[in-house]
Amino acid sequence: QWKLALQVLDEMKATFGPNVIAYSAAISALSKGQQWQKAWELFCEIESSGQKLSVVTYNATMTALEKGLQWERALDLFDEMKFKGVAVTVVSYGSAIAACEKGHQWRQCLEFLDEMTEKRIQKNVIIFGAAMSCMEKSCRADIAFQLMDRMKLEGVRPNVHIYNSAISACARCKLWRKGLELFEQMEPAGVKRDVVTYNAVLDAVCSQPDLAERIFHDGVARGFYAKVSRLGTQWLELDLHFLSLGGGETALRWWFEKCLVPYLGSSNELSSVKSIDIVTGYGKTRARGARKGDDSMRKRVRAMLSFMNVCEIEQSNLGRIHIDKGKLTTEVARNGGRIIFDARGYEQFKSQEGLDEPFEDTQQFVRPRGGALHDRRERDQGLGRAREEGEI
Repeated sequence: QWKLALQVLDEMKATFGPNVIAYSAAISALSKGQQWQKAWELFCEIESSGQKLSVVTYNATMTALEKGLQWERALDLFDEMKFKGVAVTVVSYGSAIAACEKGHQWRQCLEFLDEMTEKRIQKNVIIFGAAMSCMEKSCRADIAFQLMDRMKLEGVRPNVHIYNSAISACARCKLWRKGLELFEQMEPAGVKRDVVTYNAVLDAVCSQPDLAERIFHDGVARGFYAKVSRLGTQWLELDLHFLSLGGGETALRWWFEKCLVPYLGSSNELSSVKSIDIVTGYGKTRARGARKGDDSMRKRVRAMLSFMNVCEIEQSNLGRIHIDKGKLTTEVARNGGRIIFDARGYEQFKSQEGLDEPFEDTQQFVRPRGGALHDRRERDQGLGRAREEGEI
């Protein structure tokens, strides 16, 4: 409801003039609406009015910036808070650590955790969750494990988000055994698994097909993947929309090798089918950050199909792959009623493309603990160039 929030703010300004509380509420609404540019404009506007900015105003603006992937600007604002003597809170550190995640700044994240200890600001599960996400995105599974140990020492009980981040870190760092170990620890520890847990562990163990399929079926039994396969008399559809890449690989193999056996083994069943589609998702539903080799569900599915000798019919919908039924029928007949997947060839393809490989460590910057003032014009000029070039 950010548009309504701006309307209410305009009415309040017309009646009462600039008000920090009203501006803070509007900035918070803009943050939830992913409108970081408008949030930043409001922050600059209330600042230039001469009003004394509150910690709530700073926190709301930092959150809007980090959600808008403006992590450097968010950290600049945090520096400014400390330099001006604004009393930073646990919420302030939460936004700052979340900004570190966006920039893969794991060293600065650890620095902020140490600062909180020195300032006697108690860390909660949200703070550790943001830090764990930072380690996951930075491919620092080793530090993620240390953070889980640190949580125990500080009396903070890990929740499902903590475990999910740790398992995802294992997936990024190719530590499938450790990822499986964490997955198996959850329920005995009283932490209920969710669909994110299953997606994460399938990413971790997808190189172990039998294990991955067993975990996938467990997820199906729990209702997480209940609508993955849709089989009608005239259409067959595999929906990978909300699966992780490893989950998608596992589901695709299962679908062709086992789920479709009654159709593939019967020429009559297959001849009555008019459409065979795989939904991969596209755009915002697949926005999981940059990956090596332009990795995506669509890329992996198309590669897997090629190693099954299954052809597609080109069409304009980038979130859907339409299978050539005629050529599929021919391939099935040639293989005696089944599809054969060249798993070794596919793994070689992933290795050649650099898929599943973590990014090289991002350059790390650690800021002065006392804060600093930054020249905003430099980042504003960069913003202007990005607008002109159509990047935002």
